[in-house]
Amino acid sequence: MTDFARLRTGMVDCQIRVADVTDHRVLGAFLTVERERFVPESRRGLAYLDTRTPLAPGRATMEPMTLAKLVQLADPQPAERALLVGAGLGYTAALLAELVAEVVALESDPELAAGARAALAALPNVTIVEGPLPDGAPAEAPFDLIFCDGAVSDGLDRLARQLAPGGRIVAPWGGVRPGKAAVFRLNGGELSAAPAFDASAPALPGFERIEAFAL
Repeated sequence: MTDFARLRTGMVDCQIRVADVTDHRVLGAFLTVERERFVPESRRGLAYLDTRTPLAPGRATMEPMTLAKLVQLADPQPAERALLVGAGLGYTAALLAELVAEVVALESDPELAAGARAALAALPNVTIVEGPLPDGAPAEAPFDLIFCDGAVSDGLDRLARQLAPGGRIVAPWGGVRPGKAAVFRLNGGELSAAPAFDASAPALPGFERIEAFAL
């Protein structure tokens, strides 16, 4: 029988701590949440490898190291409300549920949403919402933190309108090469980005860069 607890500790010690993730609350969440419960059953034995895990056509998880660094960058606080964009099968929602008061997890793929709903059923502070990812969850807004669980290159405007005063969006920004983890805030009605570190991640659908063509 696979010793998932040992593998989870190894992931934290060998992949996450060595990547300068030092926040004890973040480390505690990664030690607590059982990642094998949030991947396809056929991939459970590989859940703790330092690699992306396919979830559905065109969708995959981030590597644990990248995700942990991004969660630390987001600096989630116990009293905050968070919107997770791209819930997948619910792993990041479960992590954030350990760190904030309430998580609204948005997913556009009905099968992934159903899987996340089942996996997260025991967590009273997580709500699954289905819909296009760039639309966010306006009925549930405002949010102190909007966390994009995948790379975005454009289309953050509708999410920005759902931020609480002083709130932030945290995402791997795929609009530059190499990709950058960034914190986005509203300043004078405009969304500004503060890049933090190099980070590549699977792209989230709906956030592709819109190319302008001149005739």
